[in-house]
Formats: sequence, C-alpha cells, structure tokens
Amino acid sequence: MRPCRIRKTGFYGKVRTHGDFVGQGLAPEFVAQWDRWLQAGMLKTRERFGDAWLDSYLAMPLWHFSVRPGVAGRYGYAGVMMPGIDAVGRYFPFAIARAMTGADEPPRDDDAPGAAWHEAAARLALSSLKTGFSLTAFEAALAGLPTHEAHAATASLPSAGDADSLWWHRVTAGERGPLVRHRHDGPLDTALFLRLLDGHADD
Repeated sequence: MRPCRIRKTGFYGKVRTHGDFVGQGLAPEFVAQWDRWLQAGMLKTRERFGDAWLDSYLAMPLWHFSVRPGVAGRYGYAGVMMPGIDAVGRYFPFAIARAMTGADEPPRDDDAPGAAWHEAAARLALSSLKTGFSLTAFEAALAGLPTHEAHAATASLPSAGDADSLWWHRVTAGERGPLVRHRHDGPLDTALFLRLLDGHADD
C-alpha cells in the first residue's frame, strides 16, 4: 500500500445558516467539476422523480467517497457527501473532501470505512444540521480532523481494481454498521447521482 500525502481539506455546498453556497479550501477545478456534476444530477433526477424528488433527496444517506486522480481534477479526493439545504430553502449536497497525492487507485472497501478520518468527517458534516450550527466553529473543527494516518486505507489510494470512484455508506448509525458500496467507472455523471440518491446500490 502506497502512502498518500494529504494536500488540503475543505468543504463545499449548502448549509442551513447561509443563503448561498459556502466553501473553502478546495481546488477551483475540483469545485467546478463537482458543482457541474451535482447540478446536472439534481436536474435529471428532478425530472425523473417529479413530486417524489424532495423526499428522495432528503432521505439520501451520507456517502463516503474516494475518487481517483483525474476524475475530478488533478488530484484524488476522499470525503463525505450528504443532502444540504440553505437558509432560503434551496437544495444542494454538502461535502467535506480532502485532496491527496499517491497511487492512482481508490481505496479498498473492506477496510476504508473504519478509518478515523472518514468517521470524524461524517460526524462533522452531520453537525451542520444541528440547531446553533456555526460555520466559524465548523471551520475550526475541520482544521482539527485527524491527518496522521498516512498508511490507513482512507489516507492512501491502494490498488482496488478498475473503479474510478468508490462510494459507501452505513445502513445503521455507528462505526460497525453494515455497509452499502458502489464502485463507479468513468466520470462523475447523472447515472452515478441517481444511484447515490437511491441509496441502495451495492456492487
């Protein structure tokens, strides 16, 4: 397993305390591609789901992800993504991500979910839903996420087959809950967003 250098941790999306997008610390090329993907995915799934879209969106699980370098910019990315909403009721997913350099493969799904960084990032992302959420306090907590696991599965990008990105979530709360996994080939696209919105992909 090749260790990965963590370059930068940041966030992007919508939170309940602000009337527009919030973001910090992520490369512009990543944000641009990420935004285009999610905007297109939300538009396509709204057309498909109609009046049922909002319930499906709000029920979407918090997904952990690892993306191979070149898929969403120069670097590989690992992070978490969850449904987001801003202060005026507009919807867009909220994500915490970190750019990494290393091998060009996503991590294995057997040991990745247990890594401390992913669990801490998930808890921090979910804190955006709490009453009294402060973006300033969030940014301070983001800076304190663990970064010392240079050889842990989610702090490196070991060989894991041909998937360009790997997505997983826990069916139940807690670090030992059963997993749902999805390996995606190719660019981030509307088909992927549909699978994530469904929440039941397992392959």
